[in-house]
Amino acid sequence: MREARSQETEAERAARYAARDVVDKLGVMPGMAVRTADAADRELRARVRAKAGRPIAWTGPADLILYWPATASEISAALAGLRSAIAPAGVVWVITAKRRAVRPNRPYVPDTALIPAGKAAGLVDNKTCSISERDTAMRFVIPRAAR
Repeated sequence: MREARSQETEAERAARYAARDVVDKLGVMPGMAVRTADAADRELRARVRAKAGRPIAWTGPADLILYWPATASEISAALAGLRSAIAPAGVVWVITAKRRAVRPNRPYVPDTALIPAGKAAGLVDNKTCSISERDTAMRFVIPRAAR
C-alpha cells in the first residue's frame, strides 16, 4: 500500500484526503473526552459525540476541544483559557471561515493571525484541515517540552 501511495499524484492525494470524513480528519476516536467552545456547529458536534461514544465533556481535562471564535480579537484570550482545559496531549481545533465564506459570527482569520495567538497562549500549531466548503480548522497543541 505504501508503494502505491508514493506513486499517486498530488491531485490524487488531495482527492483521497478530501473524501475522508471530517470527524476522522479532526482525529476523534472512541472514548475521547471532547468539548466544544462557543458557537458550535450542531451537526458537527453531534457527529463528534457519536464517534467519541460519550457525551460532550464539561468538566475535567479534554482530549479535544472544538472552538468557533466569533471575532478574531477574542482568539488569544480564549486559547489561553482553553490551554488549561486540555489534557497534556490534548488538542484545540480553532474553526474559522474560509476566506471567501465569511458570515456572521464566523470570521475569516488568516494563519498569520492564528499562529501568533496560539504561541501567546503557550500552544503550537501542527495541522490544518478543511472542515467544509465554508470552514477550515487549525490544530493547536501544548509543545512536547511543556507537557
